[in-house]
Amino acid sequence: MFNAENYVDPLGSAAQIAPSLLRDPLTGMHNKHGFVALGNRYLPGMLARGEKPRVIYMELRNYEGLLSRLDYPQVVELLNAVRERMESVFGTEALLARFDSERFAALVDYRDPDLTGLMAALETPVRIGGLSLRLDATLGVAGYPDGADNMDMLVIAARSARQEAVDWGRTVGFFAQDLRQRLARRRAIEDALWACSEGAGLSVAYQPKIHIRQGHLAGVEALMRWNHPELGRLSPCEFIPIAERTRTIGLIGEWLTREALGQARRWRDQGLDITMAINASPQQLALPLEGDPHSLPLQDILSDAAAQLGLDRQLIEVEITEGMLTDAHAMQAIQSVARAGFGIAIDDFGRDHSALSLLVDSPARTLKIDRGFVIGVLGNERQMAVIRFIVQLAQRLGMSTVVEGVETIHQLVALADAGCDYCQGYFYYRPLTAEQVLTLRHRQ
Repeated sequence: MFNAENYVDPLGSAAQIAPSLLRDPLTGMHNKHGFVALGNRYLPGMLARGEKPRVIYMELRNYEGLLSRLDYPQVVELLNAVRERMESVFGTEALLARFDSERFAALVDYRDPDLTGLMAALETPVRIGGLSLRLDATLGVAGYPDGADNMDMLVIAARSARQEAVDWGRTVGFFAQDLRQRLARRRAIEDALWACSEGAGLSVAYQPKIHIRQGHLAGVEALMRWNHPELGRLSPCEFIPIAERTRTIGLIGEWLTREALGQARRWRDQGLDITMAINASPQQLALPLEGDPHSLPLQDILSDAAAQLGLDRQLIEVEITEGMLTDAHAMQAIQSVARAGFGIAIDDFGRDHSALSLLVDSPARTLKIDRGFVIGVLGNERQMAVIRFIVQLAQRLGMSTVVEGVETIHQLVALADAGCDYCQGYFYYRPLTAEQVLTLRHRQ
């Protein structure tokens, strides 16, 4: 079906390419160059015959783990097992390729591709050297000419579709026009994030934390805001995950930390001395990155800023998610921050797996109950029982509790009755500017 002999360069110049240069030496499949070159030659003919050409791009997510269990001959055997399974689904005459390491591709007529059959074939354990190995694959699919008008761009589109699927926890992704627009938006965000290290377009809003029984301002949580130069105001839910993925979170996280602590000092000079909570992502706790001279551990940033500004470390709190309790590397960094005298708060407690046993060794002094427990809490005795249990657990561990998402007086009364210490939510205040927070001093 696809013959590398007498290949004609798509730009028009005749070119004889040795078949060996278009093949992967370990599997005999086409390599990326062969796949793209032959695909460019074949696409117009497929379209003319009424077919619907599609590129299926595949990566093995557990490839590195598999390598650690195999010797070289067994790795070659594994790769050829992947080839055989792709051939069993798409046929031995299909244009199949191994790009490098764990990346494979196929060009198929996409009237009704057997993706389910491919996933089932791949997930059937491979027996090599007495081991039973399962292949964990993710796929991206892009079509010609809607997704792209040449094989180079078609492969990129299929790769993007696969990454989109991974980002959303799926195994298969399909490229479409809306994905093209999302990718363009994501690229614009990625490019602009690198310019934010000095705070370009960034600002901080402050979510007040109110003492439930006394009703006074006890502290604030610093929340990053960003006005993108082209896209306007962006939600942190959109740009923070991108910053984590591109490793710019360390730069903008350091800016937020220093700006928020600088504001805490300005408030103190104006007679307002309250706690300042700063969110930390797992990536920030993983710093410094190898080979990156600009990345600093969070503890160093906090210690440096607190020393320069003369701040009480007990009034500075780092908020982590409960998922970090299961990350040994993150916990080492968190313990280090706590030993340096800074407070630790576990944010959104109860949203995920609520690792109760891990609280015993946690240095946290504050437990923030996820807003999901507040919604529908009225009249729901089972939900109230869970909240009371969390509050009693926190008290016995010497921790205070903060409830997020309080929006009505009835919720506030119920949570106060359950013994919660502090609350955040729109019942009291939405996120405020620094100037607005200062005015709260006169309302206490």
